[in-house]
Amino acid sequence: MGNKVLLIRPQNIYGYNNYPPLNLISIGSVLEAEGYQVKIVNCGLEKNFKETIAKELDGVLFAGVSLLTSEVPNAYEILKYLRKNTKAPIIVGGPHCTLFPEQMADCQYVDYVVVGEGEKHILEIARIIKSGEKYKDKIFKKEILDIEKSTLPDYSIDSNIERFIGSYLTDKLSQFVKQPMRWLPYESSRGCPSLCTFCVNVVTGNTRYRKKSADKVLNEIGSITKKYRISHLKIIDDNFFVDIERVRAICEGMIARNLSITWDAECRCDYFNNKIINDKTLKLLKAAGLVQLTLGIESGSQHSLDLMKKGITPKQAEFSVKKCNEYGIVARSSFIMEVPGDKLDDIKQTIKLINRLRKYPFFTCGANTFRPYPKCELTQQLIEDGLLAEPQDFESWIDKDIIESYSSAEYIMPWQANGVYSESAAWYINMESTVRLGNYLMEKKSDKLKNNIFTLIARLRNRLLFYKFPFDKRMYQRFFTNFYNRRQRKEKSIYN
Repeated sequence: MGNKVLLIRPQNIYGYNNYPPLNLISIGSVLEAEGYQVKIVNCGLEKNFKETIAKELDGVLFAGVSLLTSEVPNAYEILKYLRKNTKAPIIVGGPHCTLFPEQMADCQYVDYVVVGEGEKHILEIARIIKSGEKYKDKIFKKEILDIEKSTLPDYSIDSNIERFIGSYLTDKLSQFVKQPMRWLPYESSRGCPSLCTFCVNVVTGNTRYRKKSADKVLNEIGSITKKYRISHLKIIDDNFFVDIERVRAICEGMIARNLSITWDAECRCDYFNNKIINDKTLKLLKAAGLVQLTLGIESGSQHSLDLMKKGITPKQAEFSVKKCNEYGIVARSSFIMEVPGDKLDDIKQTIKLINRLRKYPFFTCGANTFRPYPKCELTQQLIEDGLLAEPQDFESWIDKDIIESYSSAEYIMPWQANGVYSESAAWYINMESTVRLGNYLMEKKSDKLKNNIFTLIARLRNRLLFYKFPFDKRMYQRFFTNFYNRRQRKEKSIYN
């Protein structure tokens, strides 16, 4: 029996694919360190993913598929194809499997299900398959790992990694860093102790904060920077600033080691105080290369924030944006409208807060209507109230309408106080922020001119809180879709 392992990333229904599959890279790195040969197939980048998979099946020890809920339709097609074309065991993991392990175990095309972090389980699975043993259960239950002992991800396992390194980021930070930007995602900790009622971390048991030491982080950043010649690091931790002393040590080390890269991370608004993120710390963060903080503001209404159990106030949110602006740090802020229990006034308070924050040049934001991530507290309440249905088996998740109802950023649903208003408001807020499509991504002057016109109209609508007769939204959607279709065709012609 050979040592070859095939890891597969399905395509999501929205067509997004500008982040490398760090979860598969991390799992593959652990396998390679133990002598296994790993091949990653990213189906969204393949002209014909079945042909690509077929070429890799010969002599494979097992095939692993990691999936998000938005990737279920393609994942189902992949699993069905694998079962028909190989006798090798099929393993599934990823967020959707962690949320619905029993549903995945009941699928006829699945042999084993990995719940939660997979680095330890994947080695045990490989050992079991090589030895010919049978595991007592199809489900490998969640284990909390010590990530200080984790293996540094070998990004080069993914043959498409150079493509991702040079891919675009829609973040405003792209306007403030050296171009062309070379970037990679990096994880220095796992878990977030906050208990937000809309967050998947709570229901997957990922509230226990675990971290790599400052020295380990610095050594890994140094290695990644040198090996891949990156100029920007996107720290994707759920909550990077839980241990502020560790953050300060990392920043001091980056300066001492002359790691001349920019970076960004996520942060809570209530951390901006005298003890955690104060002026001294902000100076240090800026000196160490920080160019952007993602702030989960979520709402301008205290009523809505309380429904979400955010533990912050609109006043704290505005203060955090103000302090970021003082130090030239982009405040990339997220907002959610139509949380169950919201009223129209709550939604308007959010839009008004966004309008006030626009006075800060380093403020930008993205807005969406509430996405009921499976199993979250607010989502379960909707199900109990009969306003949302949860599929009872894996195959039922294939329905695109069901997936969109759980994961679409702008969607009109029965529980919403004013769905038509909010859906349009989210579009126009994002349009003004150019979070999807910035001029820096465009080569044609005509495209830039059109984008500027759409942005100006969106700004006017947002200031007036007027979203009726959204003819320009439909025009922008066509413009946006056509632009990215052209871009994807161009990229495929280059890389394929």
